[in-house]
Amino acid sequence: YGAKTKGLGFANVKTFTIERWAAPGWAAVLKSMDDADREEMEAIVPVGWYSLALYARLIRTLDRVHGRGDAHLVEELGKFEAERDLKTVHRFFLRFANPVFAIEQMGKYWRRFHDTGYWNVQRIEKAYATGTLCQWFHVDDFLCRELVAYMRRAMELAGASQVVLAHPRC
Repeated sequence: YGAKTKGLGFANVKTFTIERWAAPGWAAVLKSMDDADREEMEAIVPVGWYSLALYARLIRTLDRVHGRGDAHLVEELGKFEAERDLKTVHRFFLRFANPVFAIEQMGKYWRRFHDTGYWNVQRIEKAYATGTLCQWFHVDDFLCRELVAYMRRAMELAGASQVVLAHPRC
């Protein structure tokens, strides 16, 4: 059994790629994947559950094809995904919430998109909290870099002004 993630993340990667490099850019990413991965990618729907390892291979391929292979592009992807995921109603709600409260809520929503892992969030004071992702059963530095960028942008969208995120280890 491997960790699973919702197809929405795959859809976001596809949209990110097409918005930047048009349809041929997405085709180049798919062409660079092995046959089995490419076949699975073509059947993904946003509400389905898919291998987190496949997702990690997808974002690594995206970074290799259109980036420098150093995960910088997946950081841009993480920001894009946060903006896309937290549109309209969610962003409106988050504007009225304390950013620390938003972190606590994001921890609760984690399991809607991942079948492994949970957030241990501790409020230290009104404007400061710590959050630790535990037992996410697929360790990958590109996934972690994408997630840190996602969380940073989500906190900014929630109104946080001096976001400091640390990623001490996978």
